[in-house]
Amino acid sequence: MLSVVVIIIFIIQQSYPTYQLETIQAVLSSTVDLHCSVVNQNLESINPAKIVWIRDDQADIVSLDSVITVRDSRLSILTMDNNDRQERTLRIINIEEQDHGLYRCIQGDITLNEILLDVLIPPRIISHTPEHMHMTVREGRDAEFSCIATGHPTPTIIWHVNGLSRPGIVATIEGKNESVLILRNISRYDSGRVDCSASNTLSTVNRQFLLYVKYKPMVTVPFHLSYFRLYDSATITCQVCSIPSSTVFDIFRPKKAVPIKKGVKDQFEGFINETCRQLTKTIYLSHPSLFGPYVCRARNSLGVNHAEFIIKELNQSTKHMKSITERRPSSTLSTIINLSTPSIFTTTNDTQLKIVTTELIAQKNQAYGSSISVLLLIILCLL
Repeated sequence: MLSVVVIIIFIIQQSYPTYQLETIQAVLSSTVDLHCSVVNQNLESINPAKIVWIRDDQADIVSLDSVITVRDSRLSILTMDNNDRQERTLRIINIEEQDHGLYRCIQGDITLNEILLDVLIPPRIISHTPEHMHMTVREGRDAEFSCIATGHPTPTIIWHVNGLSRPGIVATIEGKNESVLILRNISRYDSGRVDCSASNTLSTVNRQFLLYVKYKPMVTVPFHLSYFRLYDSATITCQVCSIPSSTVFDIFRPKKAVPIKKGVKDQFEGFINETCRQLTKTIYLSHPSLFGPYVCRARNSLGVNHAEFIIKELNQSTKHMKSITERRPSSTLSTIINLSTPSIFTTTNDTQLKIVTTELIAQKNQAYGSSISVLLLIILCLL
């Protein structure tokens, strides 16, 4: 009797081999087949029951043999019967997120197969702050952004400011997969894009915020010191960058509240970019009073700033030594020395000094020669 029981158990084990839990991953909108088969050996005598598919997590009977028992047009049973084996494959098309779960194929009280269907879901950002996708903050204060993402596997959220990883405080709120970026003490150079990226094994999605940092005007001038001649036309340029745009932007004399008007021949103002402007003025320097210090001043709702520059007069008068046209014949070497005083060195260059010295020596030699000639004539007369 014992031997008969052992034989029956052996037959059952051969007809229904042991199974292992199988995991199948499927992407949203794809199609998946869940296979289940049974060997026909002694099928009728051992277990004539029909093959059934069950959804464990919902306690639903999905199919009975080849018939789908739930209202879902996406489900179907593929059957194959032959002398050796019966197969009942559960096909699910256009996979949805709710299809995730444990499926069991049974016959009577025997489990033939057990499959965990793991539905892979691309990342999706379902909420973000600010909602209108842009933020304006005053320079020196903090800016806070947040993103909540869903997907399977759980997405990883990373942040970039103007394409770079900027040091900041990133907090992750468990249970919601929410990431919060806090930028401390922001500056005008943080203005631009703030990107929130959520990634998993399937793909990456992004949300792009625009950050505007308000700051008082930043004024620059290309040249802080320029030289011009009297009656020249001086072209001067200054630039300002600010958010919000400057309400006052002009060139003034120091401590004056009204922009310069005297001598202005022409002026032009234009935008360099969204936040920067340039002012160019041409001043006709018709009077010495137009030389001196100037300031380029700009003001917006956050404050005032300025840059200073100076216009100086260019003097090119050259002092020339007067030519010596007449000298007394009795001029001596002391005359040359007296003429070659340090005052000459301070008013002429080396070349001019050499010319003057040569002329004086020549005149001295001429006077000396004339004296010798007169002396010889007197001697001859006496003889």
